[in-house]
Amino acid sequence: MVLALLTLLSLGLAAPPDPAAVEREARQIERLIIAPCCWTQPVSDHYSAESDEIKAGIRRMLNDGRTRQEILAVYVAQYGERVLAEPPARGFSASLHVLPWIVLGCGAVVVAALVWRARRGRRVAAARAAADDPGGADRAGPDSYADRLDEELRRLD
Repeated sequence: MVLALLTLLSLGLAAPPDPAAVEREARQIERLIIAPCCWTQPVSDHYSAESDEIKAGIRRMLNDGRTRQEILAVYVAQYGERVLAEPPARGFSASLHVLPWIVLGCGAVVVAALVWRARRGRRVAAARAAADDPGGADRAGPDSYADRLDEELRRLD
């Protein structure tokens, strides 16, 4: 019984990978590798003999059961880290991953400080205006102009 279970298990492990899954994974890996003939486009978008070789190699390695990291390691060993579309986050490259978030945070702090300062400036100006014109509080309001206009027109009649 144990022998039959092991036989079934080994057959399950030796089953060929799903072609659709291999194709999906291959296309994702192709986007992660830059074409080494010109170093300008990912292999997925580039049309050259070298790109076609890499595409075929990726599919061959996936059918052999290799993982994404193993395949990328093969091409990094062959061409160097320059072949990767996204360099690993270490050294100077790590700052490229962190720097945008730092700039975004500093920008948010600056905007918040400017808004706070503008609001504070309006309150201070309103307080000074009220202090300079003690009777102004009686006339203040949205209808004060209309009320004064009506009173002046009555006086003219």
